[in-house]
Amino acid sequence: MKHKLSRLIPRTLYLITVFLAACAEAVPTLTPTPALSGPTLEPSPTFELSTRGDQPAEPVFEGQNNPTAAALAPGAAMPPFEIGQPPSDNPGRVVEITAEDGTLLQGELYVNATVLSPGVLLLADEGAGWGDFPGKLYEEGYTVLVMPVRPSNALSDFHVMLQTLINGVADPARLGVIGAGGGANVALLGCASDKLCDAVALLSPLPDPALLDAMPQINPRPMLLTASQEDSEAFSTIQDLQAAATGEVLFQPFNRAGAGTGLLQNRPDLGDLIASWLKLVLV
Repeated sequence: MKHKLSRLIPRTLYLITVFLAACAEAVPTLTPTPALSGPTLEPSPTFELSTRGDQPAEPVFEGQNNPTAAALAPGAAMPPFEIGQPPSDNPGRVVEITAEDGTLLQGELYVNATVLSPGVLLLADEGAGWGDFPGKLYEEGYTVLVMPVRPSNALSDFHVMLQTLINGVADPARLGVIGAGGGANVALLGCASDKLCDAVALLSPLPDPALLDAMPQINPRPMLLTASQEDSEAFSTIQDLQAAATGEVLFQPFNRAGAGTGLLQNRPDLGDLIASWLKLVLV
C-alpha cells in the first residue's frame, strides 16, 4: 500500500504542476468595449476674399464703426460734421455730410438752435453763388443748408441732404427746397420723390421732360417759379410747370435779370420775395 502511494504522489504533483503552468500561460478572451477617438473630419478650408476682375474691394466707411452712426436708426443720415473754426461774424459753418456712396460732401450750415426752426435746403452748381442770401434766411429764423449738386448722384444726395437737415437741426414738418439752374431740376425731382419736402422754389430750371413728368407727385404742394424772359428755355420751362401745377404757384418773371443764382444778385428784391413766400408756405 505504501508502495502504491509513493508512486501516486509524484505523478499527482506532476499533474498539478502541469495544470498550474497551463493556467499561467492562458490568455483570457477580451470583451469588446466602446472606445473614444479624436475627430476624423478635416478642418474647414480657409477662403481668401478676392475682387471681381480688376475692381477694388468696396471700402468700409468710417460711419460703419462710428459711435454716432451706430446710435442712429436704420437708414438715417449722419449728422453734419463741422470743419475748422468759422469767423466770429459769420453764422454759417462749413460742414461735411456723408453721401450714400461714402463720399464726403462739403456745404455750409446756418443753424437757428434756439427753437426747432423751419429748414431750407439751397441747391446750386456752386454754393458760393448764393451770396448773402443764406445769411438773410438765417436772420429770418430759418435753419439753412447750402449744398452743391453732383449730377451723377443728384437724387441720392438730395435725400441724404434733406435727412441731414432734419437730424436734430430743423423742424421735419416745415422744410422748403430752393434750387437754381441745375439745382432747380434736382430740387423738383427730389421733392417729387420725398414727402419731407413741403414747398419748392425754382430759379431758372433747365429744360427737361422729366420735370413735367414729376408734377403729379409734386402736386398740390406750393411752388415758386422764376426766370428772366431773355433766358428763353428756362422761361418756357417755368411756364409749362405753372400750367401743370394744381397747387398754389407764385410765378415771378423778370427781364434782363440773368439766370440761376444770378437772379438774386441782379434783383435783390427777389430774396425778400422768397423769404415772404416761405413764411406763408412753411407754417
